Amino acid sequence: MSEQQPRPGQATLAGGLIIGGSVFVVLAAWQRISTLHTLEVQEELQQVLADPMTSDLGMSVDGLASMIRVLCLLGAGAATASAILGVQVFQRSTSARIALTLLAPLLFVGGLAAGGLLAPMVLAGIVLLWLQPTRDWYAGRPWVQRYEERRAARLAALRPPAPPAPSERPALPAPPASQQQMPPGPRPVVPSPVAPRAPDRPAVGARPPALVAACAITCVVAVVVVLLVAAFAAWANAHSEQLFADVMKDQPAWLDTSQVTERDLVAGIYLIVAGVAACALGGIVLAALAFVGQNWARIVLAIGAGSGAVLSLFLAIGAWPLVLIVVALAGTTSLLLRPEVGRWYAGR
Repeated sequence: MSEQQPRPGQATLAGGLIIGGSVFVVLAAWQRISTLHTLEVQEELQQVLADPMTSDLGMSVDGLASMIRVLCLLGAGAATASAILGVQVFQRSTSARIALTLLAPLLFVGGLAAGGLLAPMVLAGIVLLWLQPTRDWYAGRPWVQRYEERRAARLAALRPPAPPAPSERPALPAPPASQQQMPPGPRPVVPSPVAPRAPDRPAVGARPPALVAACAITCVVAVVVVLLVAAFAAWANAHSEQLFADVMKDQPAWLDTSQVTERDLVAGIYLIVAGVAACALGGIVLAALAFVGQNWARIVLAIGAGSGAVLSLFLAIGAWPLVLIVVALAGTTSLLLRPEVGRWYAGR
């Protein structure tokens, strides 16, 4: 009976709010990052730091701009994942609802940093997923009947009470069946009830080609990323002086404020390289778990691939070959969210 229940209008509205709001949050974050270097924004940040409430933080304009850039990137990544998960809302995915709830704080902070006013639209859609009747729909309960019952109860509470009906003579109760006269002859044999047989679980078919392709693309991209970051780390170690001179030429105020040395710069590059390599190796592990049938690994891998596509898109502005990684990660996300892949996981 729960499979025949239609999708409530609140769930459709929630999915639309999540997808539409997430797209606007990504655009707002992009616009915010692209204007951080302008003179108008620099003056605005100086006014913010000159305020008595923020003057004691000890931050510079470049430091505040860097923090806003990082928060915008986080918000854009979370909004991209939310847009992907918003599609799963229409398919009654419980994992997508939980993941959207966990992404809500990042969306809120990223929306504030991006200066957009549409992040609350996404948060409102997430809240609708936990309200009635969407909550009954996710739980598989007959939400239509419960919704009609609640509506009838509210209408009955608003109507005035009906006048009492005139008393009537109660009818005499019928004698019990044991006292009734049975007709002569043999008594009919009543068959004993048979318990209904539980429906057989649908058989699990072969892995969809889309899932196999997504896992293969993930492994190839992860290996390429590890090789690239390892080569970059080796180059940075060999040309640390030139790299430090270039950074000093481009960001002299930041180096003077933060007191970063050449050794600190190389250590920071190693830390970033280690983080990127760990994410790539984690993608291989998630791909293996998704390949053997772990649905949560598929959801996490789709979120990670979508977020990586957005971050690579930002980095592709200065290095156009990264567009290939953007296409690969976006294709992986699309393959993991195909309907036949979801049906294969549901049948396990």
